Amino acid sequence: MKNYLYKDLFDEEEKHWWHRAKRKIVLDIIKKHLNPKMKIVDIGCGTGKNMESLKQFGEVWGIDSSLEAIKYCKKRGLHNVILGNGEKTKLSSNKFDLVTLLDVLEHADDEKMLEETYRILKPHGYILITVPALPWMWSEWDNVLHHKRRYTKHTLSNILVKNGFHITTISYMYFFLLLPAFLIRLIKSKSHKKNYGSDFSLSNGLLNSILEKVASFERYLVKRELVPIGLSLVVLAQKL
Repeated sequence: MKNYLYKDLFDEEEKHWWHRAKRKIVLDIIKKHLNPKMKIVDIGCGTGKNMESLKQFGEVWGIDSSLEAIKYCKKRGLHNVILGNGEKTKLSSNKFDLVTLLDVLEHADDEKMLEETYRILKPHGYILITVPALPWMWSEWDNVLHHKRRYTKHTLSNILVKNGFHITTISYMYFFLLLPAFLIRLIKSKSHKKNYGSDFSLSNGLLNSILEKVASFERYLVKRELVPIGLSLVVLAQKL
């Protein structure tokens, strides 16, 4: 991710409906399937808001490859943060109950990152992932964020199984955003080729509130794996 976007992320993560909705889905899944009092590491922790939320479930560590991200984590008062590479964390083997990769896997060599995650997880530990979905939704925003790929349910499931994980639950998210996102990104790609602005910019408080309410309804469907297609994917998988 480009450095100028970390300030945007830090400023928006608390209030922007997208971040709030994703965080609530992640917490829903943990509450439904896992036990509290875990050792957790958030790989690609960004500016740290997800770490803050995960602290209710136990001891949380964060790793990010960006010094800018680490600075913002410390600004939040988070100290268990390490500058490092998710493909080679240097953490002890069989240490964590849960590894979270929230919009991270698409930035990396996913095979290497999943191998490393498998290594640092305790036996029968869990990995919780969110990723952008649908290769045909690729846009300039993916280039700005330094994405390497977008996934389908099939491709994400396959790579997890290949690397020794069993799928506990998997679902698309943000079905209601597909058409608007496609149109907005198409327009922005044509009119902002040199300086593509953040897709998270949203100054209209009423619209932010409406979108969060729609996303809250969709959470009910995500928990039951009833969303047929969407802009993102979420998956919880267990180390075999």
